[in-house]
Amino acid sequence: MHTVQLIQLPLHPSTAWEPTGNIPLAPALLAAAAGLSIETVFPEELLNSLGDSALLDELKRRDPEILSVTLYLWNRERTLHLLRNLKLWKPELLIVAGGPEVTRDNLLLLGETSIDLFVAGEGESFATEVLSPEKLRRILATGKKLLGPVVDTDPPDRWPDPYETGHVTPPGGGSAHIETQRGCQCLCSYCAYRRTSPVPRTVPAKTVLKKIRMLREKGAEELVFLDPTFNSRQDLSALLSGMHDCNMDCFAEVRSDLIRSSAETDALAQAGFSSLEVGLQTMSMKVLHSVGRGGNPLSILKGASLLKESGITPIMDLILGLPGDSPGNIELAATELAARNLHDQVQTFCLSVLPGTELRANAEALGIKYEDRPPYTVTQSGPYTIQNLLCARERVSDILGYDADPSPRPVLCDSFPGMEVFIPENKQSLISPSVRHGVLRINTSDPWAHRESILNKVRERRSRDPYCPLDVVIRSKRPFPLDLLDMISALPEPECYTTEKAGTYGLPGLLRLAVIMPRTTDPGWLMECSNLTVTVVESNAPVSLPGGQIGLLLKGNHDLAQLSALYSRAPHLVFFARKELEILWNLDILELG
Repeated sequence: MHTVQLIQLPLHPSTAWEPTGNIPLAPALLAAAAGLSIETVFPEELLNSLGDSALLDELKRRDPEILSVTLYLWNRERTLHLLRNLKLWKPELLIVAGGPEVTRDNLLLLGETSIDLFVAGEGESFATEVLSPEKLRRILATGKKLLGPVVDTDPPDRWPDPYETGHVTPPGGGSAHIETQRGCQCLCSYCAYRRTSPVPRTVPAKTVLKKIRMLREKGAEELVFLDPTFNSRQDLSALLSGMHDCNMDCFAEVRSDLIRSSAETDALAQAGFSSLEVGLQTMSMKVLHSVGRGGNPLSILKGASLLKESGITPIMDLILGLPGDSPGNIELAATELAARNLHDQVQTFCLSVLPGTELRANAEALGIKYEDRPPYTVTQSGPYTIQNLLCARERVSDILGYDADPSPRPVLCDSFPGMEVFIPENKQSLISPSVRHGVLRINTSDPWAHRESILNKVRERRSRDPYCPLDVVIRSKRPFPLDLLDMISALPEPECYTTEKAGTYGLPGLLRLAVIMPRTTDPGWLMECSNLTVTVVESNAPVSLPGGQIGLLLKGNHDLAQLSALYSRAPHLVFFARKELEILWNLDILELG
């Protein structure tokens, strides 16, 4: 039995091969601050690989007295599903929840009965109290349901470093998250951070460099800085200078309007930054100032250009639906980015009206309406409906030359951890374990004749891991009525971040369909099928793509360098039966990892 367990469930990426990016730093910080053992942090490998039922079984096996969960908008509903099932199994289990989702105005969440205590804001100050069974019971006996937030005045290095204590360990050659600043001087009304941590508290450069060298010695080769604005610190020059010999690939978010010269961007490049996130948001300076962001769009673009000249890729953010803004300003931003050759990586979001923000508190007065569940997407911003914003998002994609959100790429290779192969003719199935990203491969000569068996099998898999992605791949020997695809797609999915976001942007949610057919299949049928879902034909050798959005599934071994040149116009339509080739194509050619 483990007295305490701390978990943080991941975001589901769009492909099975893409890392989740889920490093349980928050649970590790709490465990280190409370002086708990390393074993109290639920292992990162299991968090990122286990399906819903396997997570439930593993937590039952560990049988904790206290379970602490970190809630983000992308993991909230899946975490609550897990908690409700655990409470049914063990009503006396004590559950504590923290994270960005826990705010005083998030009333829907605060009404969740499976959670005994909510902790808002930075949790380290409460860790020793809420992660002790005896102390937690005393708190609950007072009738309290919510603690915090507490405004801290000290930088985050006042607490034990969980990498030093071993509560979290970077994988060899992998990524580590590092926090060198808490608090933000920006006053963005759409961000909750300024309310819980309004004053920047910065770890000195000397201490940061010591941490970086420690992480390098532990095997990390990538650094992700969690600072709200990395280049706002006063000792930036000293920090960058000291990072020159660290030989690590780094990423952070910056204010490019703070950049004044190429010397600054050269220093960032020499420190190991190959890409940086830049919040342009809109081309309207009036809107930027009205939402507290401030800055001049032209200065932001100038700074981003300096980054590009120094060999750093600026990842530019645009937000549709800010109060007082118009879709035209976002389209103008996309045009400016394309004209300045800054359009390689642009992230275009519809505004999320997050709990705990000034924007949510004043939403009605600002003419803002939004969904009350994650991702809290704006549905009305002044005179503009969500349909207006989505149309503008499509025009932005046309300007940039690529989709803002490409469809998820299914697993079509012959082997995959946890793949279940189902043959409905004889009801044979190689049963798979419960995994975070599942694959159900249906091999049949006649899908329509076995439609009920297929639908029952999909229902069975969805009921086991309802909040996990499932690729349903039909490999058929002949065409079949496409009504079957509609029947599978119509199966219910839970309300959660992934399904709600997918519904907004017209993408598959957690249930993702694909069809594999022989090359001799009628082209008209293939074209119609490809309009509904991912559709590929099998081939032993490289051949011309069939046309439209019909893809190619290559069997055997191939030279990827030659194929990348051959299929340079549509690499996303090429798949591989060999898992090793599919992974390399995803990571090296499609850059999905």
